[in-house]
Amino acid sequence: MADSKRKFIFFYLNTGAGHISAARVLKDAMMKENPDVEIVLKNGFGSKNIFTKLAFEKFYNAACNYIHGAFPLVYDLGSHRFFQSFLNRFMFFVVKNIRKTIEEEKATDIVSFHFALTPSVKKAVRKIPWKVNVTEIITDPYTIPNAWYFEKDMDYMVYSEEAKAHGVNVCGIKPERITVIPFLMNQKYRTTYDSDTVRAKKKELGFDPDKKMVLLVGGGEGLPGATDIINQCILHKAEFSVAVICGRDRAKKEALELLSRTYTRLDLHVYGFIDYLDVLVKICDCAVIKAGPATLMELLSCRKPVIICKYIHNQELGNMHFAVRNKVGWFIQNPRKIYAKINEVLSNENFEEETRLHFANVNIDTDASVPARLLLAK
Repeated sequence: MADSKRKFIFFYLNTGAGHISAARVLKDAMMKENPDVEIVLKNGFGSKNIFTKLAFEKFYNAACNYIHGAFPLVYDLGSHRFFQSFLNRFMFFVVKNIRKTIEEEKATDIVSFHFALTPSVKKAVRKIPWKVNVTEIITDPYTIPNAWYFEKDMDYMVYSEEAKAHGVNVCGIKPERITVIPFLMNQKYRTTYDSDTVRAKKKELGFDPDKKMVLLVGGGEGLPGATDIINQCILHKAEFSVAVICGRDRAKKEALELLSRTYTRLDLHVYGFIDYLDVLVKICDCAVIKAGPATLMELLSCRKPVIICKYIHNQELGNMHFAVRNKVGWFIQNPRKIYAKINEVLSNENFEEETRLHFANVNIDTDASVPARLLLAK
């Protein structure tokens, strides 16, 4: 067991919800292993650095939901080291903030949960007069942007052998520096409800307990194209209930709330950020999602089939392939065809038995104690 005087800082960014959710899960696991360890979560851009927050966090939201082609362009440029180095030169504000945070917290260990932060973390640590361990946890499980492996002389934790192979064979990282760990997921997604509990929870949340329910969720930035899918539900007078998670996208939330008030026949429920997403996951019959790793794995762990309407160019390609290859999901982009697939799924009398067999072959390891012990033992 490591020295109880060690102090960890987990650095994350608000680009999607997967980074901070993984950090929270790991923190809980480490505190369980060693209640005396100190761990703080920090936004790597700080609370006052408006430029970088706009450039990364707000751009990420716009690129995912509104500016088609913007993220693929940045992604393709970002696969080249010269472009990564160019961007990192302009991150001196971030380096200053991270160094100040490390000094104030007197941190002994840093874990980075975002590739945009890791080079700045390394620069800041070089100026700290004591030894600081640095580890990066790569939250993309299958298709890995090269920028995750920008630094060569540090330790990495990844979710799959595919991610490790990419680091070794494409990015030139030594194999001993990359450790494969279980997927960091809140354990509340590892349980399911029986039919009586599903009905009770639907009543509690204001859903019709006699209707099937579809969940539309896309992570922290909401689901791109959700409004078009809802319009199909209205047009075809859908007989099922719909729950939509909008996350940070306030404009979409307001627009869908207006639709909910206008077309009351559709049992439509609209949410921003909520702390009971796991309940909606467990009571839904299927979900329409963007192929973010956290959203996908949480639904699959609860044995809910998914219709993937979007994935981030290349970065989430492997996530989509994982669902389709294991026959627990479909990739459909057209809103009309998405609605048709929802109806097909919900009206199939043999659907539950078919999906049960497919999910029996999907094994998602979520034992967070593994990376917790590894970090504490460093």
